[in-house]
Amino acid sequence: MSNSLPLLAFHSYQTLRLSRTPILAPLLIVVTSGSKQIRLGKQRLIAPAGSWLVLPGQQRVEMINQPDRHSGHYHAWALGQLDGWRARLHELFAPQLANVALPRSAEAFEPTEKAREAFASLLALLPSAERGSLQAAQAEHAWQGLVLALAAAGQGGALFSQSHRHTGERALRLLRSDLSRDWQAGEIAMQLAMSSATLRRKLAAEGLSFSRLRQDARMDQALSLISCSPQPLGEIAAACGYQSPSRFAAAFQRQFGCAPSTLRQMSTAGEKSREAGAPA
Repeated sequence: MSNSLPLLAFHSYQTLRLSRTPILAPLLIVVTSGSKQIRLGKQRLIAPAGSWLVLPGQQRVEMINQPDRHSGHYHAWALGQLDGWRARLHELFAPQLANVALPRSAEAFEPTEKAREAFASLLALLPSAERGSLQAAQAEHAWQGLVLALAAAGQGGALFSQSHRHTGERALRLLRSDLSRDWQAGEIAMQLAMSSATLRRKLAAEGLSFSRLRQDARMDQALSLISCSPQPLGEIAAACGYQSPSRFAAAFQRQFGCAPSTLRQMSTAGEKSREAGAPA
């Protein structure tokens, strides 16, 4: 997720399978129509409409989005976090969270009513939550309420467990600051006040590599922009660091097993049908 807000809405009007989908940071997925299936190694999670998924960060998963058989529509919210949210949560509530046994792996579950209410409050605040504004502070407070509601129910621990991948997170933050730039490992290392060799060694200790981190950051942004914005594919290619749309399309196909043009068609077909007066 690379939007300025940590919330995206995903639609599909056909069954969509995406292989090697990068999950860069802990993610909450709220399925409202259709169903989502996640495959992570041997683990398989299914979330029908009304259920939630929590995925830990820094991994790749296979996603299958299945539209509702009556409406023909799949819809889900994907909620991430803004920089600093998790750290401030632990500054405020570390003792309370430390006393709760929570799963830190991927999980699918039925949320409690309190969690649903907290998510609805956050959903209402995020559209006006400009960075640094009072509304942004209110949104962060609402997110804390959502997390605490999940913790009280013994759910969603991967959303707020403390990360051991500090170098990876810092490098990722720099990469995502301008993904149109052709970042090299030496540039990131310099900004992190270390040598290229040290950067690669620290990333390797966290189970990461610079090339994969850069590729996943680019593909994460591409997936978000194609699915959730009307931006032309050529502009998206440039925004993701590809000067050639054909190279971008080939990289996207290799990553997801789906052409960017196909994903755009699946995401907009229902809207076009509605505009024409046909049922979606």
